[in-house]
Amino acid sequence: MSDSLEARLGPRLREFLDAVLREGKFELSYRLVSPPPEPEGPELVVDFAGEDTDLLLADDGELLRALEYLAFETLRLGPDEHHRLVFDCQGRRALRLEELRTLARMAAERVLKTGLPYAFAPMNSRDRRTIHMELAEHAGLSSESEGVGRDRHIVVRARAAGGPQGPGGRREYRRL
Repeated sequence: MSDSLEARLGPRLREFLDAVLREGKFELSYRLVSPPPEPEGPELVVDFAGEDTDLLLADDGELLRALEYLAFETLRLGPDEHHRLVFDCQGRRALRLEELRTLARMAAERVLKTGLPYAFAPMNSRDRRTIHMELAEHAGLSSESEGVGRDRHIVVRARAAGGPQGPGGRREYRRL
């Protein structure tokens, strides 16, 4: 498929990664993987391996996310394309997806049981997207992203009449 993401971005992505790994003196290698198609899944995964993988995964994968962000900027990928390219290391992505799906199911159960809205802690757009997609499976619930910037988070509500409200007409919610 000549119109694939790898065909379109591969050479520039490799150039970027080679320069970062060389100049940063990282003991890392990478491979570009086209995973099996899945709804809303990535089209291309950059999978890292090597002695410095602990650096990429430290502080909840902060360096891995930073490299991914720099790649988005370097390759001029708009926010609507971010889900198409994913950086991963030691299967961290699969573990995170399962964790997010589990949290979404727990929040759904709580909202359906109590009728109270539920707010997640702030998270990045990719994680919010995963939560929204998992919650879309639950009839009777709605999920919305609220807040700005680093405070952007998801609130899950029962669809029936807006759910219970707290004192003064404010909506109450709990965080996981």
